[in-house]
Amino acid sequence: MRPLANCYVAAGYLDPDYMRRMGVPHTGEDWNLRTGGDSDLGYPVQAVFPGVVVATGWYRVWGHLVVVRVDPWVRDLLQDALEEPLEDLYVRYGHLHHVVVARGERVEAGECVGSVGKGDGRYLAHLHIDFPRVSLPPEAYPRREEEVRVQYLDPARVWKALAFADRPNLLPHDRLLYAPVGGLYTPHGVLETPHGAVLRSTGGKLYVRPARR
Repeated sequence: MRPLANCYVAAGYLDPDYMRRMGVPHTGEDWNLRTGGDSDLGYPVQAVFPGVVVATGWYRVWGHLVVVRVDPWVRDLLQDALEEPLEDLYVRYGHLHHVVVARGERVEAGECVGSVGKGDGRYLAHLHIDFPRVSLPPEAYPRREEEVRVQYLDPARVWKALAFADRPNLLPHDRLLYAPVGGLYTPHGVLETPHGAVLRSTGGKLYVRPARR
């Protein structure tokens, strides 16, 4: 939801007020437009990080949900910034009104994944976003604070660790390379890249994926 200046976080990670009201710990952040009410219903939601959509669907309370498994190079970048190991990294976009991506589809940072909704209709429109750090069922919701601390990253830590997280692309352009090649040799065979390849380096590792037209 951009620009960020137009938004505010109504409920944060492990927000004590949320726990008192709802009886369960909060796994992420709830984002709203400052204009309040349902004014953000249908407002576009952009992907935070590049990755692959691993789940979409409609669930009770959640409404429409999109889960993106973040690219490994982003996970490595973030775990270096946070100085703690990450088994995996996902972004979960909840309570959506519309979904414009499908399971298995690739999304880049800044691409639209859907729009702000009202979940299953029991509350005002807002975006719920959280960062599972382990593989979980799409609609999973822990009941204990200890589970949240183990299974989810605090979004505030993510924003602070990556000072350029509000830019359309995650990394500055000097960290991204494009190679106009049709195929790359790998230990597992030839990786077909009819539109070239995108290369990113982080932490001494080089990640390569086929470019899209």
